[in-house]
Amino acid sequence: MKNLKVKNNSFTETQGKVRLVLIGERWAGKSLSGNTILRKERFECGRNRTTESEVRHDMVEGRMITVVDSPGWSRSLSLREIPEGDKQRFKLNASKCHPGPHAFLLIVPIDCAFSEDERKIVDEHMKLLGRRVWRYTMVLFTYNLADRSVEEHIEREHWALRWLVDKCQNKYHVMNNMKKNQMSQVTELLDKIEEMVAENSGQLFCPDMDDVHLRIEEKFERMQLKHVLKERLTQGYKMRELELITGFKKKLLELQDEIRGSVPTTKSKSLSEYYTVRIIL
Repeated sequence: MKNLKVKNNSFTETQGKVRLVLIGERWAGKSLSGNTILRKERFECGRNRTTESEVRHDMVEGRMITVVDSPGWSRSLSLREIPEGDKQRFKLNASKCHPGPHAFLLIVPIDCAFSEDERKIVDEHMKLLGRRVWRYTMVLFTYNLADRSVEEHIEREHWALRWLVDKCQNKYHVMNNMKKNQMSQVTELLDKIEEMVAENSGQLFCPDMDDVHLRIEEKFERMQLKHVLKERLTQGYKMRELELITGFKKKLLELQDEIRGSVPTTKSKSLSEYYTVRIIL
């Protein structure tokens, strides 16, 4: 993970409380990771997968840690194939730890290949949380590699895994859930989370702000479009009005010429008819 310069005054928010949301695909080890972080069996693990978000709290190294274990997504279903209700529930995970999480831990089993299809599914789900979410996301590799380091693993794997690490701004950590007695792996994770909080100036992730910004942008675009359409309509009306006035003047001049040409004939004809009538009488 990249070396961050940490300022002591940036830790004010995390010294007492740390709020985490665990996300990832089904069976990735989110519940196991939550238990490792809390150093207690707080989440049920086994054959039954998590179907609803669960929240657990506990004191770890003098901090009150809040962990949200969220239902995992299917590695074989694109976002278009997922029910709208599941999408909305995924977006609400951040609200389970008011006033907002310090970090999202994206759980990725290190012993499984991370393919292009999985990259697309992760990207689609992260877009539901907004563009800013990557600043608050760390890849948490579960299990361990005996034959090489995590850095070597990232370099050797499919480019999709390097893309994921790059999107998280090179923030990652390895935690072996089978070795819970290794307390240092949780300590190092919390230290890295504090570094990330410092980099984000102590700000919490707030999905509502993304929605507000998006609505403001959409409203501004609609106002701009409305203004452009109004100008075009106004120009169209003016051009049409000008064409009508020009056509009316032209027609009026033509009628005037006709009237001027027909007046003498009409008068002489009327007088001859008048005298003819008088003579007959």
